[in-house]
Amino acid sequence: MAINQHAQISVSMRKLLFAQIARCGCLENAAQLWSARVPQERPKSMARSANQVELARIAGVSVSTVSRALSNSKGISAELRTQILQLAEQMGYRSRGSTEPESRTVRMYVTTNAATGGLATFYNVLIDAMKTAAQEAELNLEIRLSHDKALDQARLDRDAGPDPVAVTMVMGIDPSNEVMAQFGPSRPLILVNAFDPLMRFDCVAPNNYYGAYWATRRLLEAGHRSLLHVRDQHRWTTTQRERGFFAAIEDTKGAKGRVVDIRFGDDELIAAVADRKAGNADWTGIFCVHDMAAVRAVHALEAAHFRIPQDVSIVGFDDLPAASLMTPKLSTMRVDCVAMGQEAIALVLRRLNHPNARPIQVESAVTSTEGGTIAQIAL
Repeated sequence: MAINQHAQISVSMRKLLFAQIARCGCLENAAQLWSARVPQERPKSMARSANQVELARIAGVSVSTVSRALSNSKGISAELRTQILQLAEQMGYRSRGSTEPESRTVRMYVTTNAATGGLATFYNVLIDAMKTAAQEAELNLEIRLSHDKALDQARLDRDAGPDPVAVTMVMGIDPSNEVMAQFGPSRPLILVNAFDPLMRFDCVAPNNYYGAYWATRRLLEAGHRSLLHVRDQHRWTTTQRERGFFAAIEDTKGAKGRVVDIRFGDDELIAAVADRKAGNADWTGIFCVHDMAAVRAVHALEAAHFRIPQDVSIVGFDDLPAASLMTPKLSTMRVDCVAMGQEAIALVLRRLNHPNARPIQVESAVTSTEGGTIAQIAL
């Protein structure tokens, strides 16, 4: 008898047939059987209560496989994902608290000053990874450049159009309270290479605090006890790197450190180098907030005829291409921009499937890369 002729069978019998058919790989037939109308069956509103456990049993797969298919995660074939989604649709499955998104468009604001300046390579790799992940997830990633302070209510209003945006993202920008107030469960916001200290929104960023802590430890373990921290732009992520720098110093007996700011030029850095040259300072190691700051520090040191690492040791952060072009190669900390970009798109998919879920804040691990700019000194 054809599947669609089983209109008078009981619900329990249909479930038994479901499992048998699914085990044979005939998910399409299983879905057809489920959709067959049964007289005097439970109301449609109750038929919408199918959950992932029931889906998994009927499809003959694990609950985790069903979950990955419904959330568009990796790890299963496209064919199996399609079959599970078709079965879920036939059964009337909806994720708890979820609604079907009206749009697959993700609008991302990227900091202009960093993405087009010395940190362009960092942001280019991150954006490329997000583009690839978004394409695989069938998302339309729309990128807008914005100066940090220019992202305000007026800019959001100007960019608003007739087509809905499913999720808004900001990359490398710490949004103002005015901007933050425009977003919430019904209008998702995700921060990339930024964090929300109040934990209202999904975020992904490098582990800036511990990355800086271990960068500084590399200098301390080489015997350096007087250190500089070269700081550039002042925002949440760089503040965490400064905190990590001082935490490592506080954990080391006899160590000391101070900050040199290069946000508005190299005058303070050049003055610090001149003090060391004149014998008015005793620092021997420098932790730089990023690799481009390390390049500037090296230029200032070489202009004063200091040798690296014989006279001064340096550690950077980010592992930009410039790090490997330096002579000697810069000792730095690697940020996995590809993994971070993939995590960002995973947060988008999670938010689309579970709009009422609690925010997740992801910190990507930072690892050491070997170079030639750290020298051991006698304690």
